[in-house]
Amino acid sequence: MTDQRIGVEVDGKGFVQARRLDNNRSSTKGRVELTGLDADLIRLFERWLVLRERQWREDEIRAFGSLLHRYLFEGHVWSWIESAIDALAAGDRIRLELIFPAKPPYSRLAAMPWEYLYQPAREGRNGCFLASDARIVLSRYIPLEAGEGSFAAAEDLRMLIVISQPDDRRLGPVMYDDVLAAIEHWAQESGVAVSVVHNPTAAQLQKAVAPPGGPGPHLVHFMGHGEFDPDYGEARLALVADDGGTDWVPDQRLADIFSRADVAPRAVVLHSCEGGRADFSVSFAGLAPQLARSGVQCVVAMQYAVTNETAIAFSTSLYKHLTAGRDIDIAVQESRWEISGLNDNRDPRMLGIPVLYTQSRGGLFTADRSQSMDGDLK
Repeated sequence: MTDQRIGVEVDGKGFVQARRLDNNRSSTKGRVELTGLDADLIRLFERWLVLRERQWREDEIRAFGSLLHRYLFEGHVWSWIESAIDALAAGDRIRLELIFPAKPPYSRLAAMPWEYLYQPAREGRNGCFLASDARIVLSRYIPLEAGEGSFAAAEDLRMLIVISQPDDRRLGPVMYDDVLAAIEHWAQESGVAVSVVHNPTAAQLQKAVAPPGGPGPHLVHFMGHGEFDPDYGEARLALVADDGGTDWVPDQRLADIFSRADVAPRAVVLHSCEGGRADFSVSFAGLAPQLARSGVQCVVAMQYAVTNETAIAFSTSLYKHLTAGRDIDIAVQESRWEISGLNDNRDPRMLGIPVLYTQSRGGLFTADRSQSMDGDLK
């Protein structure tokens, strides 16, 4: 099995182009417009998606995904990508990496829910959601000024599980037993050392992520409550205050906590509501992209509020696929499908809620799949 990486990049002027990252061959350029009917319709769908009580049908999600597809892949950009997909050998995949500018006005595009992208059906070809296509791994790539790093092989992977349940009647219970069982099974099968910290303060979390005089975890899984403040473009996690109550820690402070380690964790999984939502008009605000920009190679989060049951189902599936030997980005892609309800008439809105941010193209927990990368992280 081989991987092919294609970056889909929107530049600061709104031009979009697809490029193979192994040989730099590229498509012709298309254009994304911030105004017009399509842009207005996308904003309307986005407002609807946050309504928790609304019941979604698959045809509605397909319509929204088709709109996103037409909006991003203008002209010959998609036909060029499609030709690369059609040329894949059996079992091969394309890692399709969406790259958006960091500065306004086109930074606004990075906050759109691209995980709903849908290739419309046409004569002789069925339609499909890119986030559930077995031939594709869909992620958001965040390039850093310092460039990419690669990992030296780790003999013993280390994992930290953070369970945060402040003494706060306004917050519901954090149900974690099923996820913990799935993680422990993965750890046992994979030889991963697991430690658990319950109800940490911000200072205690920092010590767990960056222990004095010792190596930190490769993977951090947070289970708790999160929220997104649209007025400030800020995501927050609920840690425990010194008095046992809630300490809502903002994304920038959390990013600082993770960056205190000599080497940031390879991956962070945020098992919380709204942990993946962002407002990129405010310089990559939002917890998941903030963590990626602070040095975490891969961040998995939910971009809209979900129930505990959905978060549990996704996390359980994620570690099942990690146990089967898949790397974390492929495990996310497979788990999106399993919680989406597309195969059993449940809520199809779930397909686009898990979001994957990366700033590394190397294998995080399996063999390195990159062609070449700079640096050497341990």
